[in-house]
Amino acid sequence: MTFVSDLIEPERRTPVAMDVDICVVGGGAAGVAAAVSAAQCGARVALVERYGFLGGTLTTVSLGSICGLYSVKGREVTPVVGGFVDQVVRELDQLGGRGETVHWLKTASLPYDLFKMKVALDRLTAIEGLDVMLHSLVVGVAKDGEHLTHVLVETREGRVAIRARQFIDCSGDADLCARSGAPFDLDLENLQQPTAMFRMMDVDAEAVARTDRAALHQHLERAVNDGLDLPRTAGGVFMERPGLVHLNITKVSIDGAAPHPLSSRELTKAERLGREQVLLYERAFNQYVPGYASARVLDTGAAIGVRESRRILGEYVLTGEDVLGLARFPDAIACCAWPMEDHAAGRATRWVWLEEGGHFQIPYRSLLPRGVDNLLVAGRCASADHAAQASIRVTAQCFAMGEAAGVAAATAVDQGCRPADVPAHELRHALQARGAIIETTP
Repeated sequence: MTFVSDLIEPERRTPVAMDVDICVVGGGAAGVAAAVSAAQCGARVALVERYGFLGGTLTTVSLGSICGLYSVKGREVTPVVGGFVDQVVRELDQLGGRGETVHWLKTASLPYDLFKMKVALDRLTAIEGLDVMLHSLVVGVAKDGEHLTHVLVETREGRVAIRARQFIDCSGDADLCARSGAPFDLDLENLQQPTAMFRMMDVDAEAVARTDRAALHQHLERAVNDGLDLPRTAGGVFMERPGLVHLNITKVSIDGAAPHPLSSRELTKAERLGREQVLLYERAFNQYVPGYASARVLDTGAAIGVRESRRILGEYVLTGEDVLGLARFPDAIACCAWPMEDHAAGRATRWVWLEEGGHFQIPYRSLLPRGVDNLLVAGRCASADHAAQASIRVTAQCFAMGEAAGVAAATAVDQGCRPADVPAHELRHALQARGAIIETTP
């Protein structure tokens, strides 16, 4: 952003609105899992979220399905993530918002109802010891050396501070880490491109069911050959209910590159380009894809779906070699079987698959930023290189990392230590007692 000039703000006194054990920044999958898990461990927790609902990519972007839950071998589906995500699925079941597991390509995922996911997360966070602050944005921090003491939050009432003993960055963009001085990587030349998700109504459910991913690709390639400038010709289509489908198929770039995910100007342009793409896809589906002749766009996500921005530099940086080598770690806190799914430039998505039925582990050290002694990270900004991040950024792994961070932070509060000093075997035992799936290292 180009600045016209500087304005010197007057010195101000900021009231401390809360004094808690743990402050979680960001109410997406990782943040909700972290906050609820920490509160269930007996900690007093504040969860700060900028939108008016929880869920992050699940609900703001309207993702459509929970990816990363399973490893797949043939038609056999095996869960690789448990614990907190099981609580989410149970709430969805009670609300009638859980879909049936869908197989596609070499993997599978779990569709959900967008509105009922919001309600499920509301209910899960309505527990003793957890204070949820919606419509609240973290804008700064206070530190004592390498120790965070407060976060500064803009609310509808004005700016307030939250004092905490431990902090967890689940912002997706590593905003809290950046403001705290923790190191990170932001490779603007190789970022994955974002997507504007949308839903279409009045589709022919039977015709859609007969159109698999390969057939959809052929139909949309025909549209491209006829002159429609579609950035992708393959993508995810999930039937939410008869006549209503969710589509993950746009790809937004600016001059051929991913928009800068931390630039308000470029994100503004990307949001507008995304909506124009949605209109283009509505035309393409109407004219070229069976079952969509009378279909119309019902809505788009509240925000464009950013896949990658800052990645912290933690005590361990997970690599693409770890992913494909099905790595195991003595401090593992989660498993992942999702492929490296890279939405790079061009119409194709680059899929790099793991060995069939295989999975790797995510180490606790990838949740520990360098340089700040009472800060954890969970979600897509965890410590991983570009290739590994393309695998671990999906929802189920964000739930798992968030749960691990929440339990670790609560343990650090109880023991009066840094998160880095929480014994890995103790953390693993606590997670497994909660139903998390962590394979024992030989």
